Amino acid sequence: MDHDPSWARLLTTAIAERRFQRLRDLFDADSRGEAIGFGPGADQMRLAFAAVREKAEALRATGKAQRGDIRVEHGLLKRTHLSIRFGKLNHCTLDENNPVGAKCLEDAIVPPGHRGPLIDRCQPARCSNSIIALEHLPIWRAEHASLTKLRSLPTLPANRRALIDQQIRDIEVALTKSGET
Repeated sequence: MDHDPSWARLLTTAIAERRFQRLRDLFDADSRGEAIGFGPGADQMRLAFAAVREKAEALRATGKAQRGDIRVEHGLLKRTHLSIRFGKLNHCTLDENNPVGAKCLEDAIVPPGHRGPLIDRCQPARCSNSIIALEHLPIWRAEHASLTKLRSLPTLPANRRALIDQQIRDIEVALTKSGET
């Protein structure tokens, strides 16, 4: 199979379709007024979704689309350039063509030919491209509890305690964006 390029194309198509399905789910949730996530990346995504809905409404007003047909919005969403990477701790809206605000790329040596975020340098609490979704909150809460418990150990060296304090502050920033803490 690895010598057949059609398998690679099939995999790429399947991944793209799954990513679009997740994006469409976020769009539908936002259209219903549900929270899609927290942070600057979520704000950017909501603005993009609002623009899609406005364009669909303009098409309906001119008679080029029918009222009540959600496929109009989904078609416009598919044609809109929205960059999103779905992750376990956050979603990333880094636009490869305009990486402004990407903390993972600050002062980084980007490997030749690499496009997109540097996942191992991700800073979800500090990045303007980060979306902390509802599905991520249990992980953030668990990490906060774990680090708080670890910090309370009396034998913890001062330098390790300072590092844990910084990690706890970062987690609290992320949770604050979601209205928690």
